[in-house]
Amino acid sequence: MGLVFQEFLEAPSIYTCVGCKAHVARRDDVISRTFQGRLGRAYLIESVVNERLGKVEDRLLMTGIHTVCDLHCRVCGAVIGWKYVRAHDSAQQYKEGRYVLEQSRITVTASPTPPPPPPLPSSSPPPLLRSPLSQYLEGFEGE
Repeated sequence: MGLVFQEFLEAPSIYTCVGCKAHVARRDDVISRTFQGRLGRAYLIESVVNERLGKVEDRLLMTGIHTVCDLHCRVCGAVIGWKYVRAHDSAQQYKEGRYVLEQSRITVTASPTPPPPPPLPSSSPPPLLRSPLSQYLEGFEGE
């Protein structure tokens, strides 16, 4: 197997695969945090990266029959959720093309904090520096 292409997200907070820490989605892209997955709580999200989709199938979910496909981490292959391909009920069509991430299969990672800004210059001027020659010549001023 060759190298796996990975995308890296820049955001204040991101979701990563719990197994391999590959970036999966921006936390800001969450549409709803009230979804129920197969393994517990889940999030409906607008877009993901580093994904591989499984085969399309009809699945009976809590809100009816939906055409979905499993969502795998592209790096380690773990199932991290699913994608809604088609909603058979018109009231559920807002889910089409969106993803569900299982909370137990992802983790939140904060982007590294930027370095602190350089200190502001002080209000008092820096002391004058004297060269060794000027210090030497000062010794002859009193003669």
